[in-house]
Amino acid sequence: MEWIERLNSVIAYIEEHLEDEIVNDEIGRIVLCPVGAFLRTFSLLTGITLSEYIRRRKLTMAAFELQSTDCKVIDLAVKYGYESSDAFCVAFKKMHGIPPANARQQNIKLKSFPRLSFTLKIRGDAEMNYRVVERESFKVAGKIVSSSLEDNVIPEFWNTCKKDGTIERLAEVGVDGNTYGMCFGFNDQGFNDYMVGIETAYENVSDLKTVTVPKSTWLVFESIGPVNPTLGNTWARIYGEFLPQSIYKQSALPTIEKYFSNDVDSEEYLVEIWIPVVTEQ
Repeated sequence: MEWIERLNSVIAYIEEHLEDEIVNDEIGRIVLCPVGAFLRTFSLLTGITLSEYIRRRKLTMAAFELQSTDCKVIDLAVKYGYESSDAFCVAFKKMHGIPPANARQQNIKLKSFPRLSFTLKIRGDAEMNYRVVERESFKVAGKIVSSSLEDNVIPEFWNTCKKDGTIERLAEVGVDGNTYGMCFGFNDQGFNDYMVGIETAYENVSDLKTVTVPKSTWLVFESIGPVNPTLGNTWARIYGEFLPQSIYKQSALPTIEKYFSNDVDSEEYLVEIWIPVVTEQ
C-alpha cells in the first residue's frame, strides 16, 4: 500500500502544480527512488509517459477554461507553460482536433483526460515465478544507442544490428549465443543508454563497447511467449505487482533482458529479465 500511496501523492503534486513548474527532484522525493526509474515505471503501469500525462492534463484544463471563461489564448499558453501561443495552439489542436479559438463554439467535441488514480488490485490467478541469483562481476560487449520514453528507437536499433552484421559479430566474441538488451537507466529527462550486447570473456573488443557489470544480487524473471506483448506485460507485472510488495529494491546497475532465440513470435519464446536489487532494510 505504501507504493500506491506514493504514486497517488505524485499525481496530487502534479495536479497542484499544473500551472507552474513540476520539479523532478520533488517527484523523486515523494516516491523515494531515482526519478529515472520512476519515469519508466510510470510508463509501464499507465501506457503513457509522465510528460505526456502532464501535457494531456494541462490541455484538458485549458479546454475547460476556454469554455467557462473569457480568458485569452495567449494567457492560457503562458499559464500552462508554453513558450508561445503558436506552440500552445499546435499542442491543443493535436489533442482536441480543433484550434483553441474554436473551443468556445456550440456543439464542439473536446477531449478530457481525467486525473489518474492508482489502486491496489488483488490478484491470485497468475503466479510470478522468479529466482534470486548472486553473480560475480562479468563483462558485456556490444553497441549502444541513446533512446527516450518519448522517442523509443530501441526496436529500430535491434533491426539495424540484425541487418548490419552486429549480431553475428556478437556471437563471435560471446561466451554463448544468447544476446542481451541492457538498459543503463533513465535519467531525469527520460533518456536512457541501451546496449545490444552479449556476455564476453574478452577484456576489450576493438569494434565494440565493453562494460563491466559489478558483482550483484539479481532477481530473474521469465517471459515466455511472443515478445510482443508478453515482454512488456511481464515488465508491467514486475513493477506493478511484484516489487512494490517485495523486500527488494532495484539498485542503480543496468537491467538486462537475456534473449535465448531469434523466433520472437513463438509461443515458447523465452526472455529472462534480470533486475539488480538490494534488500530493503
